Amino acid sequence: MILPPSPSLAGTPHPRILAVDDDPVFRRSVAFALDGYRFQGQDVELLLAGSSAEALEQLARHPDIGVILLDVVMEHDDAGLRLVRQLRGELDRQDIRIVLLTGQPGMAPMHDVMRDLDVDEYWHKTELGSERLEALLNANLRSHQSILREQQGRRRFERLLQAVDRASRGQDLTGLARQLLDDVAALLETEPAGLVAMWPPHTTGPLVIGAAGAQAPLQGLTLAAGGTDTGTTPRLAARIEHALGAPAPASAPDDSELHDLLLPLHPGPLLHSVRPGATDSAQQTLFALWVPRPQPPDEAEREMVRLLATNVGAQMRRLDLIAQLDRLAYQDELTGLPNRNGLLRRMHAAGERLSSMVLQFEDVDQFSNLNLMLGFETANRLLQALAERLREEAGPDVMVARVDNDTFALLGPAGQMVAQMYRDRTEGITVSDGHFSAVLHLTGAQVDLSLVSGPPEETLATARYLLNDAKRHGWGQQVCYRPGMETQARDNYRLGQALHEALRAGEIRIALQPQVWLQDGSLKGFEALARWTDRRGREIPPLTFIALAEASGHISALFNQVLEQSCQAWRLLDSLGLGHLRIAVNLSALQLADPALAQDIAARCSAAGVPPEAIELEVTESAVMVDADGATLQLDRLRQLGFEIALDDFGTGFSSLARLRGFDLDWIKIDRAFLGEIGQRPDEETLPGMIVSLSRQLGLKSLAEGVETDAQRRWLTRSGCQAAQGMLIGRPMPMCDLPGWLRTQGHLPQPLSLPQ
Repeated sequence: MILPPSPSLAGTPHPRILAVDDDPVFRRSVAFALDGYRFQGQDVELLLAGSSAEALEQLARHPDIGVILLDVVMEHDDAGLRLVRQLRGELDRQDIRIVLLTGQPGMAPMHDVMRDLDVDEYWHKTELGSERLEALLNANLRSHQSILREQQGRRRFERLLQAVDRASRGQDLTGLARQLLDDVAALLETEPAGLVAMWPPHTTGPLVIGAAGAQAPLQGLTLAAGGTDTGTTPRLAARIEHALGAPAPASAPDDSELHDLLLPLHPGPLLHSVRPGATDSAQQTLFALWVPRPQPPDEAEREMVRLLATNVGAQMRRLDLIAQLDRLAYQDELTGLPNRNGLLRRMHAAGERLSSMVLQFEDVDQFSNLNLMLGFETANRLLQALAERLREEAGPDVMVARVDNDTFALLGPAGQMVAQMYRDRTEGITVSDGHFSAVLHLTGAQVDLSLVSGPPEETLATARYLLNDAKRHGWGQQVCYRPGMETQARDNYRLGQALHEALRAGEIRIALQPQVWLQDGSLKGFEALARWTDRRGREIPPLTFIALAEASGHISALFNQVLEQSCQAWRLLDSLGLGHLRIAVNLSALQLADPALAQDIAARCSAAGVPPEAIELEVTESAVMVDADGATLQLDRLRQLGFEIALDDFGTGFSSLARLRGFDLDWIKIDRAFLGEIGQRPDEETLPGMIVSLSRQLGLKSLAEGVETDAQRRWLTRSGCQAAQGMLIGRPMPMCDLPGWLRTQGHLPQPLSLPQ
């Protein structure tokens, strides 16, 4: 038996009983009777009080008192009964076992007391010897422990329900992990300690996402089973890895003396067997809880923690799945940058601040060719290097996103984004994957978001339209948005749809403009010019719908219709005895990129019964320079098949004499823009004169376009230009007018009757 020398012994683990009696002799007799008394192998601490007030003080200092031996009559006749009511009512101490004692049975009859008050036993003091006293204390201490366990279980269950409810509302893994440690500590009625680790697929080890107590410094670190760099023991790291599915170490330590809790946060068996190097069945993030314990947890504690851990683990996996779906939806897998959806999300989130920003698109020129030349994997690594380069150059306030296979977007404050507009596009950007370096040329489009008012989706469409428009003008271009471009884009879209329908319906017609030999005025042939009258009767300018056909992918269909009608025109000429004349048809730069172009044109002419010599193919100087080597190959093939080749609009592009020598040509056409110099300068100083001289040196024939005056015709004839076309020679005419024009101009052979 232990008698407390002072209240400072509060907190001792021994069971406590309180004897309350105003008779000091009785108190001493109780102490004597319980001298050496033990309960379940433990010493029992006896506390003494001489009044109700002293009893309340002892209870305040020692809330874990289990049994009270309480005298009925003390400072008042019913002082003990009043204390019972206060304990059960005001203080709500339902756990304390109360044994009433009396030396005056008549003052509080047993029948009335046991009926009206919540007491456990009622004894006359003379009935209590040492054995009986120990027996009733044993029974009541056991009852007190049972009540405590029941109350503890109820508290834990309530805390468990609250913890599960909190977990179901958790929205981030780190906060959820920390809350789990706090809730486990509340269940175990200890201070928070331990850690929560997650092990994502394809990573080297578990990452600590929550830590408390002595383990708090491990927050955010990766546990290393093979070393001590994280501050935790390799033994603990290995045990956590093993709990998450990694194979046990060959020399696994004996953990029998450890009292901690180590639980994987998932129900049932693991879905995989090993990590790292997990198979496809292991593409999930795993979580584990580790809590240190000074003594072994009982089954109730372990089960409570397991239930909580299972529920929290389910929420963690839900949050991780949401995060994975978020990454799939908003992040580019190759570069780790936001994708188009991620860019749109940022733009929507910016709200009113968006108007102070600038959106810049950067597109890698000729990336498809890079893919073919270097291979898919190398090209992708170069894209990754470019993404990193753009991210470094952009700075922390500018968002870089990958919005298409070879297109990046930058979104940031206007002041910082202006610099992106002036990138040195002629030099390009050198990037390297560590093994191979390449110079990438970028075409840019910039939208000042203060100038647009539509939703972000429309803004991206505008930027894409600008980018496509820039690419039509060649590599390394930069264009900026101007108000009203959306209207132009919408009009172009509607016109593009109408062009598509016109091509399907065969509504494109050709107009034939005559070409003559300057020396004798005889007919050389005709140029087939595409004409389109829409269903509302509007004449659409050729420059408009041809550019639209190129942008919308309809240029081949347009060319095929023009070629088909040109073949019809030649057959008409042939039937009139003029089969020696040629029809000139224009090729697009985009068509030169088609490796099957030459064979396709030859096949169409053959099917129409037209020899290759009857068709002259015109290609502009700028078109052949987009891909000079590819154009050279295509033109060689066409010429070998028998087609004549003319270089159109010569002098307006950027070819060099060396490049010009490399092309297998027959004709150089002098652009109409240069004819205005005739008569204004000495002959040899005019551009037409230089071009005629150059063509003669290269062994080529020359033809001048846009001839409108007799003076121009005489000058061209005198300078040695072989052929001409223009309004002076003849206006473009529909095919049905061709026979009449030939007759009136005297170009029909005699005698000849026109077909009816």
